[in-house]
Amino acid sequence: MKQRISEQQQVVVIGAGGAGLSTSYYLAQMGIDHIILERGEVGNTWATERWDSFHLVNPNWGVRLPSFFYDGDDPDGFLSRDQTVDYLHRYAEHIDAPVYTGIEVTSLAQQDGCYRLELGGGRVVESRVVVVATGAFGPPKYPAFAGQLPPEITQIHSAHYKNADQLFPGAVLVVGSGQSGAQIAEDLQDAGRRVYLSVSSAGRRPRRYRGRDSSWWMRELGHFDRNLDNINEETRQRMASGGGGGSGSGHVGGGKGGHDIYLRAFCRDGMTLLGTIAGADGDTLALQQNLLENLRRADQAALDFKRAIDEHIAQTGMDAPADEQSDPPGLEAWPGAESPTSIDLQEEGITSVVWATGFGYNYDWIKLPVGDERGYPVQKRGVTAWPGLYFMGLQWMYGSKSAQFFGVREDAEYVAGHVAEFCRGG
Repeated sequence: MKQRISEQQQVVVIGAGGAGLSTSYYLAQMGIDHIILERGEVGNTWATERWDSFHLVNPNWGVRLPSFFYDGDDPDGFLSRDQTVDYLHRYAEHIDAPVYTGIEVTSLAQQDGCYRLELGGGRVVESRVVVVATGAFGPPKYPAFAGQLPPEITQIHSAHYKNADQLFPGAVLVVGSGQSGAQIAEDLQDAGRRVYLSVSSAGRRPRRYRGRDSSWWMRELGHFDRNLDNINEETRQRMASGGGGGSGSGHVGGGKGGHDIYLRAFCRDGMTLLGTIAGADGDTLALQQNLLENLRRADQAALDFKRAIDEHIAQTGMDAPADEQSDPPGLEAWPGAESPTSIDLQEEGITSVVWATGFGYNYDWIKLPVGDERGYPVQKRGVTAWPGLYFMGLQWMYGSKSAQFFGVREDAEYVAGHVAEFCRGG
């Protein structure tokens, strides 16, 4: 059992997820005394903000926190939500992380050359260094018109969805077809619910191609090595200012042993696909006429990905089998026409809406101007303009893998090294 938290600390890490624990590992290796404050339990976000059937979309061989790579007997499988939480708990024990759980930091301010952290219950801790590792995603984002829906419609965000049973009987509208939206729509359809899916511009990627998982190919092609220093200026500005591209992650499934997700197959099997929602007036939702274009873009993303793999194989002379899997037959006919210009929730029997519309950033509890106009922390690979204040685990904090088990350790080592230099007066 850990002792009572001292009011004076050298380094405080906020958050005991993969980013915070990885930073703790390197701080310990460098001999830097520190503590971790976690508002819930270790891996809290994974435990509380993922649905019951959730699985990682990168294979288990990509679960590689520092000194604690995946050690199970299914490297090509995909960790479930509960297995992911268990992995983080075991990792915290493995590195003997100095975690204090159930402690929320309600305010962070600078005072007299150090940082003042106000904790729940009125406690205060002062620290020379603070590493904010509170997760890659902030508060759920809802469209402005969500408030115009009738009060009898249940509205939840993908961060709060658990399973079909938590929703009232009736049809469900899922808004957004990135990874979360597409997988939640599939989960609801598998549970026998009538589902409507508002399709966004997110692409899709094949689960496997030419003998390898697509995550393996992403690593081979260098997609995981993209960072803010080696992408074009337009993309860099978009990533640096917002933490992402704005169109959602390409959909692919980690559940059921790993599988492809085809929106057209959803439609073929009874799901109703709709264009992007443009607004709401009571029960009536206005729809953009972009369903077919969004489906085409999703399919084109998969084709482009396969083409890049084919070219890489040809250029390198790799020994790779021919494509062993084609899209299921008949998908080109689903749907065969553009979606309607509007939909009436009551007429369609829709009683619930799941908003898979992304996340924002809210660091109002940090009493320093650390964010840009969108709230995304202004930093360079975790280092801010405020001496002794760092961030970890943000989406595109430095590269495409900054918030992933596959690559967070590289940023953690960099930030920990910067902290060590700062603590030693370098």
